[in-house]
Amino acid sequence: MDTSNSRHIRAGVLGGGGLCIAICIVVFVSLTLTASAGPSMQEEGSAANLSSAGQEVNPRIAGMITEVSESELSATTADLQAFGTRVVRTDGNAEAAAYLHDRLRAVPGLAVEYQGGDLRNVVATLPGSGPGADTFVVVGAHYDSTSSDPENAPGATDNAAGVAIVLELARIMSNQTFDRTVQFALWNAEETDRSGSRDYARQAAADDREILFYFNYDSACLDPEGRSMLDIMYDERSAPVADLMHRHNTLYGINLTLTENNYTCISDHVPFREAGYPAVMTHQEGHGSGHTPDDTVDHMSLPFTRKNAQLGMSVIAEVAGVQENGTGTPESVRQ
Repeated sequence: MDTSNSRHIRAGVLGGGGLCIAICIVVFVSLTLTASAGPSMQEEGSAANLSSAGQEVNPRIAGMITEVSESELSATTADLQAFGTRVVRTDGNAEAAAYLHDRLRAVPGLAVEYQGGDLRNVVATLPGSGPGADTFVVVGAHYDSTSSDPENAPGATDNAAGVAIVLELARIMSNQTFDRTVQFALWNAEETDRSGSRDYARQAAADDREILFYFNYDSACLDPEGRSMLDIMYDERSAPVADLMHRHNTLYGINLTLTENNYTCISDHVPFREAGYPAVMTHQEGHGSGHTPDDTVDHMSLPFTRKNAQLGMSVIAEVAGVQENGTGTPESVRQ
């Protein structure tokens, strides 16, 4: 992840250490997802207007978030760490791509493909089954790693844990039916120039694909002080998603301590913004041992990682329009 500065819209509690810069500008923004440029983001009478979303508990979403498994998150992160390095154009990187492709292919209901040619993004599609099936909600994370020693780049916190969250969301959400199409994307080459996500975003814009928003997981698993602090990185276009995250954090009892735009890191959400799409990213408190050979799974805070996954999935499921007749039956709606 590039930790250089990017645009700020609002800021919450200051924090995050020396790698990112906090600011205290407050800008009041619209509650309607619109794009002043780029692909159309508007849907009349749909989840594109989020001002009334997240007001009441949806039992199906409440059930889904209970299924997030710390053991699954830990095991996937350890599997990716075991490749030794996932630096772009290494054998470990190629092997990780194949592993992720196989993992997603094993999930029923997903159509899985490599995207971006030699970039080898791995994209899994869960088709929508409502009138909004031609619109998308995309969640992603980068699977490549970097380190001061390129041959020893375990990249557990940056960003195997983010990938683990996306795989866990795919596992759980594939048991449900949604009005809109959901894509689970694992990007390559974020640590070099974000060319993986940029290729996807540019092609989506060229195709005039309607993406309601993109949710990025990067630096998603550290809670060094046990404070459960999670920063929401967003801009004006994605402010309604940030608002919904605040509501869901309370509504579903996730109870993270949320801050806003304390971090300015450049990651895979940026190409989506550049293409005209609303995009948000969550960020842990600090960077820990990222980009070093010491970035290993034992630094993960599993309860914090689980909560981060739960919050993102609750918002994605809300906007994608989870249906009551999903094939799975979460515990909270079983009689």
